[in-house]
Amino acid sequence: MTALLTIEGLGKNFGGLAAVRDLSFTLNEGEIVGLIGPNGAGKSTAFNMISGALPPSAGRIVFAGEDITGRKPSQVVRHGLARTFQSATVYPKATVQENVYRGALCHLGVPVWAQIAQTAAYQSACRRVQEQVDLVLEITGLAPLRHEVAGELAYGHQKRIGVAVGLATRPRLLLLDEPAAGLNPEECAEFGRLLKTLRDAHGISLLFVEHHMALVMGTCEKIIVLVQGQKIAQGTADEIRHSPAVIEAYLGADEDAHA
Repeated sequence: MTALLTIEGLGKNFGGLAAVRDLSFTLNEGEIVGLIGPNGAGKSTAFNMISGALPPSAGRIVFAGEDITGRKPSQVVRHGLARTFQSATVYPKATVQENVYRGALCHLGVPVWAQIAQTAAYQSACRRVQEQVDLVLEITGLAPLRHEVAGELAYGHQKRIGVAVGLATRPRLLLLDEPAAGLNPEECAEFGRLLKTLRDAHGISLLFVEHHMALVMGTCEKIIVLVQGQKIAQGTADEIRHSPAVIEAYLGADEDAHA
């Protein structure tokens, strides 16, 4: 398999505290990978470094064969790596379609003067962006809600809008920060089906942080376990489920419990 994301010795220090230490793993093209661990394990810090929100103190991040260590989030997104957030981050007064349109604008690709002059190139670019928005709305099941005001929708729909905004950037790899947070069991199961559809039908690789073990175990081909900033285990769901170190440090007796 071809490596899409390679993390080598990644570390982040905040003063004298090492939030992440010597983290290394590979995500292959077409994989769904879960990053799990108890609160304070360093999962969000690792995500912030990979997505460009935080510069690492040590190590390298290689995406699609290119070193992106320390690049800004806008540069990382244009390279094909997008990220969603734990909370439902939507523009509450904008429609669903307008929210998704904002994500697609990173590929507008025309200078400001062309936008002001409403040139043919600008109008053509706008049509391409709208086509991408329409496709994303269909993929995520949000097309019937395109004209609804985002802030007035149920929380589950708002979480889905966050994913749609990420998809609108046309990523090769989508990072999801606790996508099941706040969802009921039915919404969580539906979300798991969406993640598999994104990979199987649309070729998008996925890396997500999650506390909901049923979603992780039922979706991921590879799971990485962090405890106190260090990777203590990596493997399939079955290997992680039966790892004595993981059971002791994180999962406990009931692997389907919320952490």
